[in-house]
Amino acid sequence: MDSALAVHRLHFAFTITYHYLFPQLTMGLAFLIVVMKSLALWKNDDRYNRSARFWARIFAINFAMGVVTGIPMEFQFAPTGRDFRRPREA
Repeated sequence: MDSALAVHRLHFAFTITYHYLFPQLTMGLAFLIVVMKSLALWKNDDRYNRSARFWARIFAINFAMGVVTGIPMEFQFAPTGRDFRRPREA
């Protein structure tokens, strides 16, 4: 195997692995923030509101990291995707 191809595949594996983690964590944090804000309104307790604000900051950082790892994936698909667009002989 060509060494450049191996490096490209390793880099893509690293990027896709990290990008795979961020959307799941973002969805989980969204549910947690909704629960915390609901409890803050229902119990009229500022501790839940402060907790929701803290997790909202973590949510924003996590969302940004998902975008940062997602954008390069578009460009990494291009070199590997061209082989799939080429017609194959039977």
